[in-house]
Amino acid sequence: MILVGVDGSPASRKALRWALEQAKRTGEPVEATMAWLREPEYVPAAAMGVHPHADRPDHRHPARELHDIVAQERAAVPDAPEVAEVTIVGDAATALAAASRQADMLVIGSRGHGRLAEVFLGSVAADCLRHARCPVVVLPA
Repeated sequence: MILVGVDGSPASRKALRWALEQAKRTGEPVEATMAWLREPEYVPAAAMGVHPHADRPDHRHPARELHDIVAQERAAVPDAPEVAEVTIVGDAATALAAASRQADMLVIGSRGHGRLAEVFLGSVAADCLRHARCPVVVLPA
C-alpha cells in the first residue's frame, strides 16, 4: 500500500499525484491520510439541536477537506486508482510514522527551505524520515 500524507498544501497535493501515478504503474492501493490537531475551543451555550458553529465558514472539517483534495487530484490524473481516505486526530509526523508500519511506501511533500534537515525538509518530513517503518519518498514543493 502507498501511504500519502495530505495536509492541503501544494507539496502534499504533488505527493498525492505522484502516488497516484506510481499506483497506476504498480497496481498498489493508495491511502491518503490527513492528521490534524484538534485545538480546544470555547463552545457557547446553544439551543438543543443547534450546532453553535454550523454557520462558521472557518470551522474545519478534515474528512470533507481530505475528500475534496482526493477528488481534485484524482481528476487531474487520467485513470487514477481509487484512494482510501483516513483522517486522524493527532500530530502528523507521529500519525504517519505509525501508519507506515502497514505501508510499502510513504509519500510526503516538503514545504521546508534552507540548509538544516528540519528547515530544508520541514519538521514532518524530517520526523517521517527518522521514524517511518517503510521507504519514504519526499517531494519538494
